[in-house]
Amino acid sequence: MSASPDNYRASYDRVAAEYARQFHDEMARKPFDRLMLDWLAARVADTGTICDMGCGPGQIARYLHDQGAAVGGIDFSGAMVQEAQRLHPTIPFQQGDMLALTGVASASFAGIAAFYSIIHIPRPQVVQALRELRRILLPGGTLLLTFHIGTGIRHMAEWYGQPVDLDFLFFEREEMKGYLGAAGFMLDEVIERDPYVGVEVETRRAYIFAHKPADPVTEPGSLEDSDDTSG
Repeated sequence: MSASPDNYRASYDRVAAEYARQFHDEMARKPFDRLMLDWLAARVADTGTICDMGCGPGQIARYLHDQGAAVGGIDFSGAMVQEAQRLHPTIPFQQGDMLALTGVASASFAGIAAFYSIIHIPRPQVVQALRELRRILLPGGTLLLTFHIGTGIRHMAEWYGQPVDLDFLFFEREEMKGYLGAAGFMLDEVIERDPYVGVEVETRRAYIFAHKPADPVTEPGSLEDSDDTSG
């Protein structure tokens, strides 16, 4: 792996405009993702704001906003934040690093939708990132974490005709469950689905619901596993 945090940021800055054109309406083509976000919104209800973590051009935040949720977004790339704010001017977005969300107070959010934002975090730092997500959640707050299932790393040197330096990490479900437990989350449910052929990268995906314990001394619990192969 050669990608560094500065390279990640610069790479996404370079492709932000084209990425926004490609992905700003992707929720219309992903009914299962919409269902997962509906579940998240229902769990959070009126207890507070949901954070779209790694928001890109804000398509997740926009969907949640349209369902009536209070929502804001955070992304590592300043250019992505600009695209998100341009496309969705009524939703607040800010730049931030999952490993150190210094501009975000503890217990700021009632829910977090982290769609594939974990895939650029090196394995030795995954628990650190998840602990930051736990820190900014309210006690009892819900995390919805998604990732590509597997064991490999894919490196990308060009994207949309621009030079980039990006590593995309795959995780096994048991591996990620272990990271979440180590970060202090209570694990609720994990669901898998097959890819939408012709719509997205053809990898199997996992969706994990977890929550921050309301009681700080509560130990992480077990979760239910299920599969969804119908999309």
